[in-house]
Amino acid sequence: MVLKQCIFLSPPHTLLNSSKEKLNLNHVFDQNPPPENYDFKNYDIYAVAENVNATSSNGIYRLKFNTTVDIILQNANTMTVNNSETHPWHLHGHDFWVLGYGTGKFDMKKDVGKYNLVNPIMKNTVPVHPYGWTALRFRADNPGVWAFHCHLESHFYMGMGVVFEAGVEKVGNLPSSVMGCGETKGFHRP
Repeated sequence: MVLKQCIFLSPPHTLLNSSKEKLNLNHVFDQNPPPENYDFKNYDIYAVAENVNATSSNGIYRLKFNTTVDIILQNANTMTVNNSETHPWHLHGHDFWVLGYGTGKFDMKKDVGKYNLVNPIMKNTVPVHPYGWTALRFRADNPGVWAFHCHLESHFYMGMGVVFEAGVEKVGNLPSSVMGCGETKGFHRP
């Protein structure tokens, strides 16, 4: 999975409640998954993006429980000429292995062969450096709905993040006290 420029729009209710409790709230968040790839061949990480590849969505990545997930975070130019920033990405609910990182545009044919598969470091937050990439791997073995986002608060609130869902059917009963945000208000467990 290569995370594409996608602005995450936080829905007006809790995703765990709607996923776990099957509250029929499909109309309040996008049922289509966010994009998993981008146009590797034509994407120039050094050019000021025209923002034609960016999308906005509150869709979530639904992962099969206990599967291995690989993510490539690719950093590029901002909307300002000759500017790329460091982004510390943080995953809730899981730790991940940092398989590799590098400068420039990620090359699927060359860079995967450079991965450290012997003793990769394990973290839950990792930087993606200017005009660089970082490769991560985690096991989707913690049931729930988990945010993965840039840890710079302003970037997070601008939508630099995604949500992963895995194994919500394994989450225990939720207390009725957690109901009450957005369209979950008024739903109560019998």
